[in-house]
This record gives sequence, C-alpha cells and structure tokens, in this order.
Amino acid sequence: MLVTPKCHPQTFLMDSAKSTRQCLQKISGVAGLYKHHASGIYHLQLTSKQRKVRKSLKTTDRKTAERKLAVYKGHLAKTDPKKGSVTLGSLVQSYLETLGAKSVSTFRNQKSLLIRLTDTWPHGSNHKVTSITGGDLDIWLSNQFGKLRPRTYNTYSGFLKSLFDHAVALKVVGTNPYYEARNKRRRNDKVSRVVPSLDQFNAIVSHMRSNKLNPHGTESADFIEFLGTAAVGQAEAGNLRWGNVDFQKKRIQFQRQKTKRYFHVPLFQNSLLLLLGRKKSELGREPADNEFVFSMKDGKKGLSAATKALGMPPYSQRDLRGMRITHWLRNLVDLKVISQWQGHSDGGILILSTYSEVISESNNAAEQEAISRVENC
Repeated sequence: MLVTPKCHPQTFLMDSAKSTRQCLQKISGVAGLYKHHASGIYHLQLTSKQRKVRKSLKTTDRKTAERKLAVYKGHLAKTDPKKGSVTLGSLVQSYLETLGAKSVSTFRNQKSLLIRLTDTWPHGSNHKVTSITGGDLDIWLSNQFGKLRPRTYNTYSGFLKSLFDHAVALKVVGTNPYYEARNKRRRNDKVSRVVPSLDQFNAIVSHMRSNKLNPHGTESADFIEFLGTAAVGQAEAGNLRWGNVDFQKKRIQFQRQKTKRYFHVPLFQNSLLLLLGRKKSELGREPADNEFVFSMKDGKKGLSAATKALGMPPYSQRDLRGMRITHWLRNLVDLKVISQWQGHSDGGILILSTYSEVISESNNAAEQEAISRVENC
C-alpha cells in the first residue's frame, strides 16, 4: 500500500536523498518513538542492553504505533542480545540435548523431525532464529505435512511449538513465532470408534483358548482376556509382575510405560480375580515378586488369527481397552474413576474427548433414569 507523502512532492524528492535516520523526528512524550517527516510512517529507535534497534512500525496512526512500540519493548526485554545470531541449526542441536529424559521411541521420532527440519528448511540451517516468522512456519508445515490427516499434522505442528518454546526459554526470541502462524492447527476428523461387543470379545477369547494348533493358545488367550478386562495397554500387561498383584487388597498396580506414572486397577472379583487366581494355582508354587505374570509381551498375532477365523473386523489390542471403557461408561461408572483406572491425571478430560459419543448416550440414559425416579416420587 502506497503512503501519500504529507509534504510537497518537491520536498519529498529532496528528502528521498537523505537516509531514513536523517528523516526521523522524535515524538515528544513517548520514549523511542519517531516519525518519518516525509512519509508520515512511525519508527522505533531504541538502545537496549548495549544494542541499537531501529525498525519501521509500518503505520501512520500514532495510537497503533504506540501499541506496537510497547509490544516490541516487552519482547526486547525478554531476549539476550548475545544470542541474536543463534541459527536454526544450533537451536536444533540445543533442543536435541533436552530430549535425554524422553522414552526411546519419543527421542527417535523427535530426532528424525529435527533432522528433517534442518534438511528441508527453505532458508537453510544457518537462518537466524530471530528472523523466523509465523509465515515461515506455515509454509514449511504446508510443504512437509500438508497432505497428512489433521491428527498427524497437529502432532508435527506441536513439535514446532516445543522447539520454539525452547528458543524463548533460552532468550533467543521474546515470543514464540508459532503463535503467529495461521495454519498451526487443523480440526481433527471425527473418528468413528469401532470396538468389539462383549459377546464378540468372549467369542474371541474362547476361540483362542480352544485352538489346539497353537501351543501358546491358552497363554495368548489369557493375555488377551486380561487386556480386555483390565482395560490396560499391551505394554503395561506385558510388564506386569506378581509383586504388583495384591490379592489381599484386591488391586493391581501398574506403571504407565510412556509416562512412568503409577496407577491401580481393582482386582474385579468375577473376572480378574478368577483369571489371575487360576494362573497362580497353575504354577503350583508361590511366584516370586519379580516374576512376570505373563510369559508373553504381545498378543496381536493370536488376536488377529482369531478375528479372521471368526469373520470379525481386525480388532487391535487397543480396541479391547476401548471396548471395556465403553462398557463402563454405558453402565454409568463415574468418569473420574475410569480416568484413575487408566492412570490419567486430567480428571477424565481425555476420556471425555475420546469417547464423547458414548458419554452422550450415557448422559441420556442417566437423564431418563432421573426423570423416571422423579415421576415415581
């Protein structure tokens, strides 16, 4: 947009030979605010932490200029002038050093993303971090992940947020440019959750247990039955030891493999207590506390073979957990209690968003039950 000079054209041509600094006039009463006397555009001129900054505010409106100046002063106060030359490559190396506490899979995934970022960044790995804008992030995300599903796109987008949060923590930049990006998030597709019914689950376990061709059929069936009854993941079940099973307090302690958070699941009398009690008696001795409950770590092969033989959809081990949570929700088990049994610390927010359609059904059922009770009072 062209700005009409506020002076005579001849005077403007004479002033055009001067440098921008020579044409700036100090605005009294506002520290650091200047105005180009020919174009009328406001500029800021500051000396902060032994460095001089001069920048156009790209506006001829004084109020807007004052707001922009205040925001820029705030950003300037949060940065270290010695780190103004930090490049994207050096930021990536610094961020990589913070991933040591992550799990092996998380470290491997984020390291591959960091390498991909430096290899494909349009301006090269020597691009100064202070020059990176939200628009730059938009272009890179679109080129690299634009064709992916929203959920995957948002995962990679969140990785960029974490990287530049690290830059803010190092005082390389005052604010995270991620928040200036227009396409940083996409609305997730509505997922149609397909899980087996309890009848299908029982049929799967029975088929696996009766499979004489599989020498590990009984153990595989026990493993799958445990997953679908305790509603835990394959990693938690595979690492369960007898010392974590408390038959007196009727509870099982787990450690979430990804977050290392401890949680417990009740030893339900009509299901888990019978299953683990039978496995303990089959040993013919008192198991050691550090002895694994299951001799296997994964039951996907047996599950896949059973669903295929029974003509069912290819349900995964994760679907078994969803089946049990869905069953609990439909039977009006408290959301916070289910969240505790899953080792979540959010009070049920994740379950609420994941199983929203099931919770809606449960709420309707609870409402109808409440109406019935009121009418029969």
